[in-house]
Amino acid sequence: MPPKPPAAALASVAKGLGLHSKVYNGLIGVCDKFVPHKMRPLWMHPAGPKTIFFWAPIVKWGLVIAGLSDLTRPADTISPNGCLALGATNLIWTRYALVIIPKNYSLFAVNLFVSLTQLFQLGRACNYKFEQSKLQKAAAEKPAIMQQ
Repeated sequence: MPPKPPAAALASVAKGLGLHSKVYNGLIGVCDKFVPHKMRPLWMHPAGPKTIFFWAPIVKWGLVIAGLSDLTRPADTISPNGCLALGATNLIWTRYALVIIPKNYSLFAVNLFVSLTQLFQLGRACNYKFEQSKLQKAAAEKPAIMQQ
């Protein structure tokens, strides 16, 4: 187990005094000057581009793109457990996005789309397994019919 960082270092991160916070706040300060008046409500929103509540869902759209690109994968290579886990947890986060304050509709949308793509993939995997079991049963019955 790695040693704990000193309490002073943790306090500086929590207060936004770290180097990464200074760079981010400087960048936001520069961008603040160029935001048009009509875009100000979005810019200043509690879940707007100045916060992680905006950027986390934007980055999470990569999961949706990956899920859509997986639609071309053969059904025998799909992990039902992985699809179920990702689909179910994103359904939970979909609900969470509407319960938190402020409501985060971009988080809601991305989690809904991740859930839909993964549950669709789960359906493909289950359908494939069902079809394979039907084919195996048919193959097992066929020799029995031939022997008579």
